[in-house]
Amino acid sequence: MLVMGMMVVWLGCGVERKYEDYHLPPDWDLTLTQQNHPHGFRQTKCFYCHIKANIHEVDRIGHALFPSAKPTVDAQGESSCSTCHGTNGN
Repeated sequence: MLVMGMMVVWLGCGVERKYEDYHLPPDWDLTLTQQNHPHGFRQTKCFYCHIKANIHEVDRIGHALFPSAKPTVDAQGESSCSTCHGTNGN
């Protein structure tokens, strides 16, 4: 059991954390559509695919609401996603 625990810790060391990056142009519309979000369109559980700790970490497009994104998601959870990303077809 101790050896298993040590293996888990050892395997986790040095793993680089990857923040989500979709390489969007600065003028990109953040509203989700079937064309720009085909696998997640009409899905209601955003955190099933998007790890909460990895989203809204780096402002890559200079969106005015970005500074409030992480605190809003932390406070309101998935229900806040529609504020910037629209209704996702729902």
